Amino acid sequence: METTVFVLELIGVAAFAMSGALTAIKKKADIFGVIFLAVTTALGGGVIRDVLLGRFPPRMFVSYAYLLVALIAAVAVFADAYFRSERFYANREKIISVNNIFDAVGLAVFTVSGMNTAMLDSDNVLLILFLGVTTGIGGGILRDVMTGTMPKVLRKQVYATASLAGGIVYYVMFALGVNEIVSAFAGMAVIVTLRILATVFEWDLPAPVR
Repeated sequence: METTVFVLELIGVAAFAMSGALTAIKKKADIFGVIFLAVTTALGGGVIRDVLLGRFPPRMFVSYAYLLVALIAAVAVFADAYFRSERFYANREKIISVNNIFDAVGLAVFTVSGMNTAMLDSDNVLLILFLGVTTGIGGGILRDVMTGTMPKVLRKQVYATASLAGGIVYYVMFALGVNEIVSAFAGMAVIVTLRILATVFEWDLPAPVR
């Protein structure tokens, strides 16, 4: 399971880094801004989780694989936008759709990864779920705040709710003795599916102002 989690985390890092880079480009950031925002989006949630668990220094500062993957993903997105700018901006709507998919994958991976890390230190289900959701949404919140956007988790959208739902599925299946890898992929599938459906059908949580 450790190897599976590591591979999934690298996928999540790449997905969130691309999401952060695309958001930075949309906000007309320079190359430093693109890379910084991509790395923050990709690794911010994990840093928050490690700090809450009392793990110092956070994993991103001792396992350079995560930082390297985030940097490669950020530079690749920047290079595509820089050298093929006309085509890049002409396909803006498609890019937004791709960004939503990257974001959903990152949310799913880091929710499960965060829970798995929390399980190593505690068997408190509320703490495990809290840290899973925090890991999943933390980087995105930092990304949105730094770009002057109301975080998705606070904007009606089915975001943190999707993370929590997938986290519950993962925990329940794991508690019932289902294979850990199967449980993890089931939880992630729920998160990605809910996020994509919420985007396509514009599902929103209740809010006093429409």
